[in-house]
Amino acid sequence: MALRVVDFHAGWEKIQRAIDRIVSFVDDNGVIRDENFRLFSACESMSIYETVYNLCTQKDPNYEKELYRRYEDFFHHYINTRVLPAMRGKSGEHLLRETVRRWRDYKFIMRWMKLFFLYLDQFFVGRYNRPTIRNAALLILHNLVYEEMKGDIISTVLSLINEDRDGKPVDRTLVKQVLEVVFDLQSETLNVPYQTDFEPALLDSSGAYYALKMVNWLQNLPYPEYMFQVVECLNAENFRAMQYLHPSTVPKLLERTKFEIANPDRIDANCLAGKVQQLKLGSNSYYC
Repeated sequence: MALRVVDFHAGWEKIQRAIDRIVSFVDDNGVIRDENFRLFSACESMSIYETVYNLCTQKDPNYEKELYRRYEDFFHHYINTRVLPAMRGKSGEHLLRETVRRWRDYKFIMRWMKLFFLYLDQFFVGRYNRPTIRNAALLILHNLVYEEMKGDIISTVLSLINEDRDGKPVDRTLVKQVLEVVFDLQSETLNVPYQTDFEPALLDSSGAYYALKMVNWLQNLPYPEYMFQVVECLNAENFRAMQYLHPSTVPKLLERTKFEIANPDRIDANCLAGKVQQLKLGSNSYYC
């Protein structure tokens, strides 16, 4: 590749036009459904890459630090002007659908930006111990969007899961898509938010849900019917979990559910309490 001295402002203007083209396409088309769609031809992509390459490798002056900073500045600006305004004020399923759309758009942008700024990934980040191009974009999204919105997103998902358990109509595909976003939002410098934020919240919420179920069943069902409910519940929970949870979560959820509704010690204690109450009331009915 022939190296030529490039004026920074002229070079950046060319790069900025390409970035504006990406953002305009995303704004006009919303969620990108065709993962193989090519917004730029191979020749156009190479031309922009060469501009970045020349700006980074020319000796006097060298602009690799400035390009990395501008790369990060773009994502800060994009999130503050596009993503957060679209998500703030939304709740329930509207928030979840916006989350899925914005993540797909963001991934589309990241893919093209990585092609343009590939030289920084190959040489700059290792030399200066900076996050890779992908990780830098993910960190910005995590810090600006996820940290602000995660409480509403996770609580909405947990609410939908409980509605699903109660037999209400729930868009399981949407739940799965949102949880994929949470799982994918990870990098070499981040923990996996799915495992650190969502999974513990799911297990605690499920424990509380099924603890109430156990009390209600033990109070109102004969023991054989209670055990039938336990088996049916575990089978249904496994089926639902396989529809939208990450496979690593399913055994943990089933174990927590089983602990709440089929723990022998807890069942025996409740059965004994029921028998004592029956004796006090002189009742001939039974619970266990």
